[in-house]
Amino acid sequence: MNFATLVERTVPLVAELFATLATRNPLRMHFADIADKTLHELVETLAGDGISQEAIAASLGLTITGFRAKMKRLRETYGAEPALAPSGPRNLLERVFTVVEEAEAAGKRATFAHISKALRGVKEDSLRGVLTFLVRAGHLAVSGQGATKRYVVVERPAPSAATSTDAAVILFRHGPLTLGELAARLILPEAECAEHLATLRAAGRLTEAARAPGVPEYRVTGFHIPLDTPSLQTAALYDHLSAVIGAVCRKVRANQRGASLADVNGGATFSFDVYDDAEADEILGFLRDARERFERWLAATEARKAADPEHPPTRRVTVYVGQSVERLLDGAASGDPAEAP
Repeated sequence: MNFATLVERTVPLVAELFATLATRNPLRMHFADIADKTLHELVETLAGDGISQEAIAASLGLTITGFRAKMKRLRETYGAEPALAPSGPRNLLERVFTVVEEAEAAGKRATFAHISKALRGVKEDSLRGVLTFLVRAGHLAVSGQGATKRYVVVERPAPSAATSTDAAVILFRHGPLTLGELAARLILPEAECAEHLATLRAAGRLTEAARAPGVPEYRVTGFHIPLDTPSLQTAALYDHLSAVIGAVCRKVRANQRGASLADVNGGATFSFDVYDDAEADEILGFLRDARERFERWLAATEARKAADPEHPPTRRVTVYVGQSVERLLDGAASGDPAEAP
């Protein structure tokens, strides 16, 4: 298998994922530090796999001295206890939106002239381009015409805050972690993460051990994200991505090549071009059937765990499924259920 080529083919997929997720909230499209953050995580993973610093430095085209200096800076920024992102505007999108927001709060009209004056040094075409984007994205609206034209903020629901379920997913998939490591992964203050830990402890889901004297580390024994809970969508999406990527990495590291019906580690991907509703109905029912079966299995394993807490489980089996529908002809599948946003 040509893994180097596979890496290159995967980069556009990762870029599409980043862009798709980021544009759900355009005011938080902070791409400037993705390269450094990705490099930090990449090096930490390689080091964890036993790859020497010299080999990693060579792969990056750096001297060992330059590599160590760069990693020192990255660990200070993205390490176990990184500085939290500044609360003020970080890019031009946020700066423009903030000017309009502050003008409204002060009872002023956020005309183009007002915004341009507040953001001296920003080129007019850049400013107009950002304003057009924010209007199209639904964050700003335009009121009036000509000299009376002004921009106003469109009220939108605030992004949901991290929950104890988000913490549970991280600890279940990647634990044990210290409080600082959990805070870094959730990008939250340690005090807020400590509250999530307290919630999980009260629910009887948290286990704690000492990695070193005075440095406890945590994991959770399980979690569940029920259907029809939009507030937990972030946790659900992260858990699915974590499971898929973890399964691929586990199989590659085990040097398992090819697939057979006897596999217990692996995956399967099929696409079906259907011609009528009868074919479509049978295939579309797969996701519903799988979810119902998973709920039954989870209830059974949880009941066993509760009935026999003295005997820990011997293995963890992670199963992930995905299903999507795309229309091949306009109107040909108009009766298909709409895909979830």
